[in-house]
Amino acid sequence: MILVGRYQSPFVRRVGIVLKTLGMAFETKGLTTSSDTAEITKFNPVGRVPSLQLDDGEVVVDSQAIIDHLLEVGDAKHRLLAASGKDRRAVLRLTSIALGSMEKAVASAYERTRRPKEKVFQDWVERVDGQCASALKALDAAAAKGQWLHGDHMTLADISGVVAYDFAGRAVRYLLKDNAYAALAELSARCNELPAFAETRPKD
Repeated sequence: MILVGRYQSPFVRRVGIVLKTLGMAFETKGLTTSSDTAEITKFNPVGRVPSLQLDDGEVVVDSQAIIDHLLEVGDAKHRLLAASGKDRRAVLRLTSIALGSMEKAVASAYERTRRPKEKVFQDWVERVDGQCASALKALDAAAAKGQWLHGDHMTLADISGVVAYDFAGRAVRYLLKDNAYAALAELSARCNELPAFAETRPKD
C-alpha cells in the first residue's frame, strides 16, 4: 500500500498511526498540496490528502474512509473502534470532535498565513479559533477522566485526539498557552512515546 501525503497534515498522520498500530505494511509518497497538486489529483480528483493506494491499485480517499477500510481488514478484534453500541458511538463522537479541531486549526492557519495581511478576516480567525479551542477543551475533559479518552485501552479517539492536539501546537500554538489542556497534553506526551506516534511526528 502507498499512503499519499505528508505527516505535516494531521489527516495523513492519523492514517499513518492507524496503519502502524495495526502492523500493516505500507510506503509513503510525501506529496504536499502546496506544490504537488497535479500529482495528488491523480489519486484524488479533489486534490486533497490523504489517499491510500491499495495493493491491487484501488485508491481510497479521505482519512475517514481510509481508516474505515483499515479497521475492516486489520482490526478483527475491534480494539480501535467497537463494532457496535455505546462504546462505538462514544469513540466516534470524540473522534469527530478531534477532526473538527483539526479542520478549524487548518482554517485559522490558512486565513492568517495564506492571505496578504491587509486581507486577513480577523473575525473569522477568532471564530474558528474559538471552535478549535472548544473542541480541545472537550477532549481535555475526556482525557482528565482516566488513562484514555474512552475505555480501558487506546482507541481511534486517542489517536485522533493526540493528533489534533499536536497539530494545534503547530498551527495555532497560541491556543495552548498556560498549559490550557493539561490532561490532553499528558496523553499526547504518553502516546508520542509509542513507535506509531513517534515515527509519524512531522520533522519540520
